[in-house]
Amino acid sequence: MLKIVWHGNVWQGNVWQGNRVPWKTLLLALLLSGLLTGTAWAATFGNYVYTVPAGWTQARQGTSLVLTPPGLAAGERVTVLLTAGATLGTTRQGDLNTWFAAQMRGYNAGAKIVTQTPIQAQTDDNGQQLLASVAVVQTGGVSEWRFFIAARPGDRAEMLVITTSSYEVFTARQNELSAFSDKLDFANAGSGPVSNPVGNPASNPVSNPANSPATAKGKVPVPPASTPPTTTLPTPPTTQPPVRTPATGTLPAVPVPNLTQLAAAGLDPEQQPIPDEFRCYLSYDSADYSRPAFVLQILPGNRYRAPGGEGGYRMVQTSGSSLKYLRWQGGPLGGTDDAFLLFDRRYGQSIQLDGVGKDERRLYCHQRGGAESHALVRFRRADPQVGAYSCRSTDGKNTDLGTLELLSGRTYRYRGGTGRYTVNILGKQGDSFSGVDFVGGPLDDTYSPYSEDDLGERRFSGLPSRNAQCNVVAKPITEPKFGPGKAPAPPAGAGGLVGAYAYYVQNFYPSAGLNHYFYIFFKNGYVFTGDPDTSLADADCARTLPSGWPLCQVYRLGSGAITIGTDKPAKWAKTAAGYTLDGSTLSPVKPLGELKLAGQYKSVSSFMAMVGTGGGLFEDLLTFRRDGSFSRQHSGGVSLTTTSDGSPSGDVTGGVYSSTDRRNSGTYSLSGNTLTLSYGDGRTERMFAFLPGNKPDLEWLYLGGSNYFLEKPGQK
Repeated sequence: MLKIVWHGNVWQGNVWQGNRVPWKTLLLALLLSGLLTGTAWAATFGNYVYTVPAGWTQARQGTSLVLTPPGLAAGERVTVLLTAGATLGTTRQGDLNTWFAAQMRGYNAGAKIVTQTPIQAQTDDNGQQLLASVAVVQTGGVSEWRFFIAARPGDRAEMLVITTSSYEVFTARQNELSAFSDKLDFANAGSGPVSNPVGNPASNPVSNPANSPATAKGKVPVPPASTPPTTTLPTPPTTQPPVRTPATGTLPAVPVPNLTQLAAAGLDPEQQPIPDEFRCYLSYDSADYSRPAFVLQILPGNRYRAPGGEGGYRMVQTSGSSLKYLRWQGGPLGGTDDAFLLFDRRYGQSIQLDGVGKDERRLYCHQRGGAESHALVRFRRADPQVGAYSCRSTDGKNTDLGTLELLSGRTYRYRGGTGRYTVNILGKQGDSFSGVDFVGGPLDDTYSPYSEDDLGERRFSGLPSRNAQCNVVAKPITEPKFGPGKAPAPPAGAGGLVGAYAYYVQNFYPSAGLNHYFYIFFKNGYVFTGDPDTSLADADCARTLPSGWPLCQVYRLGSGAITIGTDKPAKWAKTAAGYTLDGSTLSPVKPLGELKLAGQYKSVSSFMAMVGTGGGLFEDLLTFRRDGSFSRQHSGGVSLTTTSDGSPSGDVTGGVYSSTDRRNSGTYSLSGNTLTLSYGDGRTERMFAFLPGNKPDLEWLYLGGSNYFLEKPGQK
């Protein structure tokens, strides 16, 4: 099936300025939140196998098929066009690109192209090759948004075109269009990667090492996935799992890296992979994350080892991009695409592999330890947990829609009926949610995203109807904040300062706000430079991050200068109130004690459109009472208009508007620099709190990374 994820940041320039953007962040800034309901029926057209949603009409248009949803208002246009496609032969990406560009030129012939994105190449969550482009055109003085998507099942090239009269109309119909594309498949899928997402066990080199065509081509074998679903978080393996290869049998273990020694030797984890093991998880439609597909070992001396043997690599960086790539040289990965190197100081490194195996699949490889544990927590949070989910409407009426019960064995019960459900977790590794398909029972043929947040709220979006959701609050699935090791002692000559300090900078464009920077100094030479999560005690510099890197950085004082970590020396001076760093005044961060707050505090965040006019505005209102209770309301929306030349004076080419409104309440307490919010639904949220400014007062609070200002009587 052609699983398309519609999200991204169109209006902030990622698309229209022609930057290189991955397909999964190409099209829409609103996450999939709804689904199509009603009776649907299956149909075929040429090579397509698709489901006709209830109420949709279809008609032939030359050699193509056009489908139209119901309920369009006057002047609104929404169509999905399935083209006749073509046979491309055996040449892979080049021919598809050339064919796709020619098809778009023909389709746009006679129209004025206002703007069009470059062709973006990616694979979808099932490994299907995709090309995509978005065009805004004018025909007869009327604007249209045209979304072109091409796929290559087997030796065929197929293209569908989604056309809407405006971006606002596209947004309103997003859920229906996503539901349609999610169920789109191809009749010749058996000759391409769609129907065989993990390789044929009979010819896969892992299960059949001898005479394997994939090994002969120099591709890493991808083992077949096991099918039993898992609902518990597996413990990351502590030793190398047995991965059979044609030449070496079980891969030999590699030692756990000494990060202190590597850093001292000059290794930059943002520029160079760490010699270590990386557990690789195949990206395909599956709920089984109980074990990785295989292990990739990065070795010293720009060498690597994978199932099939060893090879080399070199680091490359494309012009205009900050991403670093591994270009494979020989060995089992030779001939595959360049691999992305990603680094998160908290968790460690990850490597994205593309073009692997005979089906040229995608895998996400996480460094053992913190990075893989973090990935497993994300998998678990995307795995629907057994429980009773309360369903209510999201249309402002908060109507009770009953209870969805998730039972063991991937079964459910709702309104007296029962059915089954399947979950796609591995195919959505780039998302914070999974995709759930209900089969049989009252929710038959219903699709919904599922997710869990940091506070344990588990949610189905768009269930049991488009404007509804089902959720439950439970004990959250968490992960450790620190690694098991201890940070090494700072080197001699470092240190000399003690205390917590902060300064802020006013920003106006593209996002207006006050950004705060914290420095918590310890006399031994460590300094914590992050934003504390809950309190100053988070700066425990004797600890390490889950990745194994020290939580804090080393600082050194010089003559009128300070050097922090690997940064260049910065100007440094002592003042009566604190210090100055490169001209910015650092003020002490003082504990709040056990204050009792009173009044309504407002936090406002916003952004401005970088193409066209408009932007987004969001408000969070926290009302505190001296009796220890609070209420909270979050509201806001996006209102954007795109224009032909990106300025307010240009011709309007599209627009979008959306809004949110959530309310809750409970009790609060302040202690030290921690604000604790205990919600009425059982959740507990703790956030770092302090009074900013050179002369702090209760009119300005910094809470959990946001600035809140006291609303005065008559103030709006």
